[in-house]
Amino acid sequence: MPSSDKTFIGSPHVDVRSVEEASVAVFGAPHGTPYETGKVSHCADAPVAIRAASQGDAERRDHYDFDGDDLLCGGNSLQLVDCGDGPGAPDTPEKNRDLIAQWTTTLLDKGAIPVMIGGDDSVPIPFVSAFASAGPIWVVQVDAHLDWRDERHGEKLGWSSPMRRMSEMAHVEGIVQVGLRGVGTARLEEVEAAREWGAILVPAHDVHSGSTED
Repeated sequence: MPSSDKTFIGSPHVDVRSVEEASVAVFGAPHGTPYETGKVSHCADAPVAIRAASQGDAERRDHYDFDGDDLLCGGNSLQLVDCGDGPGAPDTPEKNRDLIAQWTTTLLDKGAIPVMIGGDDSVPIPFVSAFASAGPIWVVQVDAHLDWRDERHGEKLGWSSPMRRMSEMAHVEGIVQVGLRGVGTARLEEVEAAREWGAILVPAHDVHSGSTED
């Protein structure tokens, strides 16, 4: 669990089971579904790094946030808490997925907006699956990669498959993918599958040229 000076933007630490009056609840997911069970993810330290990077704004918690039209934290529109990291492990992928889904469901049931800080590209799968009772929803992905592989190395819940798995969730009504570039993870069959499903694909060069305004 993060200490009080290492929570996200210095927000109060509250156990996920005790979240009551919070509109936004942050939690970390260091572990997801690795392609090699037991191998620590290259993104396992991401929640710690994100919290560390947020400390520069911790002293500005009482400042006005023009994006939210209220105080950054503690105003009428935003009560922010940090629930710490889920206690997963690289050798327990199924438990990692269950934990992410359980924490997300718990926070939704308490009326909070869950904000998960991961973690590799596999952790959004159980996170989005937990929104079934809150749907329909749209998913907006900002990433260089398409992530529509049906499977890789025999694993259907790994880094290359989150958008494909989300497309199979009944509560996911639409998908927008922004920033696609390079050769990444997509073959022609994945691009065709994404377009056939109806995903809106916005390559990075369109973003840079400003052609998305239409």
